[in-house]
Amino acid sequence: MRLSEYMDTIRGVVVIVQENESACVSFVESMPSYADLTNWQGNRLSYFSVLQKMEYIWYKDEVQTARILFYLRVIPTCIERVTAPIFRQVLAPTMFLYIGHPNKKVARASHSMFVGFISSGKDSNQDERVSLKEQLVFYYMERSLAEYPGTTLFKGMASGVVALVRHLPTGSPAIFYCINSLVVKADRLCGEVFAYKADIWKNWQGESEPCKEIIEVLLRLISLVDIQLIMKLPKDGQNLVLNELFSLVAESDDVTRKPTLVSWLQSLSYLCSQDTSRVANSTEVGGDKNSVSAQATNSSDLHA
Repeated sequence: MRLSEYMDTIRGVVVIVQENESACVSFVESMPSYADLTNWQGNRLSYFSVLQKMEYIWYKDEVQTARILFYLRVIPTCIERVTAPIFRQVLAPTMFLYIGHPNKKVARASHSMFVGFISSGKDSNQDERVSLKEQLVFYYMERSLAEYPGTTLFKGMASGVVALVRHLPTGSPAIFYCINSLVVKADRLCGEVFAYKADIWKNWQGESEPCKEIIEVLLRLISLVDIQLIMKLPKDGQNLVLNELFSLVAESDDVTRKPTLVSWLQSLSYLCSQDTSRVANSTEVGGDKNSVSAQATNSSDLHA
């Protein structure tokens, strides 16, 4: 078969999968299981002489990776036809496995599948679908942040975060967990950076530190960001973040939430200034004590 004929056949199959529910289910269920992907079984080992002498490593199997990438790219186009039980049993384990794949195309496709499912909504049992979405968020954040910075694609993770915040019910514990996980991660990463690069905030636009990337995501989720994160930043960082927040709010067309956000920002700005004042006062008090101590020392020297 010629390549052009092969591609035409593949396109035809994809169209059938997208338009026919039973074909979609059959296609999804044909995906190799998590156990098959991570533990080599059967006679296929004979085709890989190199693997015969070493332990099987799933992400180094290029043939299998290409096969899974095809699934990851096709399934999001018919995700509405995939029921919650099938997604839970068949797709979720593989999706989470390949989110950590070193090949960026494969990892990106895995994040896209997560976004596709979180964004989907047509299901005969909507409550079951929403429940599964919320359950998936906990492991999605754990899996993504565990490998960040590193294997995890920041843009892929950011798209997943935005999708879950937009499509999960307001007040969902999964959203709170997501935001809190990002805050904790940003706090830890910022602490590590400040230890050796205290002036990082002076060149915000020119830096690409992981902590800044996460903070930028949090800025886009302004109404959910924990105020404590900003309070922990150094003064230069506070000013930069506050200016960015004021700019975002000023450009917002959301007339319903804008007054609340303006009030929130004013309160935040006041708290930051008060925190700075306390530090300054503490320094001055310390300075007075040092001055008194110095005077006492000089006085004793004179009497001596």
